Amino acid sequence: MKTSQSAINKLKATEQFRATAYKDGYTGGVQNYSIGYGHQIGLNEQNLKTATITTSQAETLMRNDLAPLEGQLNKAKYPFNQNQFDALVSFGYNTGSGSLAKVIDTWNTTHSTSKVTAQMALYTKTHDNKTGELVASSALEKRRAAEVTLFNNPSVPVIAIAAIAFATSLYLFS
Repeated sequence: MKTSQSAINKLKATEQFRATAYKDGYTGGVQNYSIGYGHQIGLNEQNLKTATITTSQAETLMRNDLAPLEGQLNKAKYPFNQNQFDALVSFGYNTGSGSLAKVIDTWNTTHSTSKVTAQMALYTKTHDNKTGELVASSALEKRRAAEVTLFNNPSVPVIAIAAIAFATSLYLFS
């Protein structure tokens, strides 16, 4: 399964395009920098700290970042519907592959939407840029709430829509 275009559009709107690098929190006391649509600049990408990129380049970076998350999700024991998949891609893009792995483990062991969404809802804190302490973030609370809502919203597979349309046409034209 792949991330839907709708989810990519939502991610782009949430992350907001930035053509130049910006400070984006800390990991282990080290300042992180991001660019584009929330792409975290890696050790082998230090040139991006001084670069100016286009929206097209930013989308390429984002799609490249999504691929490993999609790979993690596609290895889950139980399949996800498209909305669940998209919600978890958004979650993983924001929190990282380690957090996503914990959620997938919960899914694999319980196959419980309530346990998965409860675990997702735990990730609402960020490091204070001045003190380094974890603090509540209303922005992350809203993002998790939106992801949980999407995860809990069943999606109708395309094949089911086609079957309904076909059955309806048989009824209408018989």
